[in-house]
Amino acid sequence: MLRILGKTLGGAIAVLCLGATLAVATEMTCARDNGKGQCMAATGPDGTTVVVVGDGLKVGEPMDCVDRGHMVACQPLVMASPPLVPFEMICARDDGKGRCVAATDAENHTVVVVGEGVKAGEQMSCVDRGTMIACQAL
Repeated sequence: MLRILGKTLGGAIAVLCLGATLAVATEMTCARDNGKGQCMAATGPDGTTVVVVGDGLKVGEPMDCVDRGHMVACQPLVMASPPLVPFEMICARDDGKGRCVAATDAENHTVVVVGEGVKAGEQMSCVDRGTMIACQAL
């Protein structure tokens, strides 16, 4: 009976020790970099500064950090991008092959767009993708 109790207690202690070593991600801000895109020190949510290793990071950038026991490893914080919101425009100019290359927005500004299957004068639904405005016929 004493042996069974000892094994149970030993197993419970082993599980607790293993659980205590599992890494938990913490959001931190890079406080110092080496000028080559590697963060060397970071500030935690409580204001303390710790030594870290983080590639692709510069001072002021938010990051996810994990304490691995022998070092704190960080990576850039992944931000969710906002959903794309479609808006209507009128094709101002096409290339003669059914592709709109310029459009007029609601404030009557002309902007460069990429619109397949749209001719000048036609309304279209557009989405600003950051590097280009993509449009399609309504």
